[in-house]
Amino acid sequence: MKKIQPYQRVIALFLATLMLTSCSVGKSSSATAKTLDIYGAGVIHKPTLVDLEVKDTKTSGTSSGKILEKSVDVIKHEAVVNALKTFNSDVLIEPKFETETSKGVTTVSVSGFPANYKNFRAIKAEDIPLLQAGITQKAATYEPPVVTQKKSKGTGWLVAGVIAGGLLIGLAASSATATE
Repeated sequence: MKKIQPYQRVIALFLATLMLTSCSVGKSSSATAKTLDIYGAGVIHKPTLVDLEVKDTKTSGTSSGKILEKSVDVIKHEAVVNALKTFNSDVLIEPKFETETSKGVTTVSVSGFPANYKNFRAIKAEDIPLLQAGITQKAATYEPPVVTQKKSKGTGWLVAGVIAGGLLIGLAASSATATE
């Protein structure tokens, strides 16, 4: 039976430590909805109008997060999304926001009237006076900022090196005492 040499034990322990102390990679996801108004040279665009069906019951939603991780605008957006989910609505009319910060965590509550788009149609001649009077409105859209999360720097090599160095020093010390 072959005897395992002390340096082989050190190498095996070093490799096991290296595998156990691997780097971790952060994961981030974000959903955006982009819109584009068609304007420009050579582009002829016929506007589309839509009616809003506003519900007479208010809805509300909340969201919270640490300011170091999310901006207040992102937390507000998440609160609106949560409010819209309640009634499966498209847009929140007259939103009212309340913001509270405690121990580094910001909580945003929003309330408003949920509404759905209906009756999409091309503009007609009878709609032009509404446009001229400024009665029509364009809904504000929000696109959250692109979040990139940096790969965390691995400390596995440092930990493995310290452990291996300690083992080598211990091995050298035990070899020196064994030869004496």
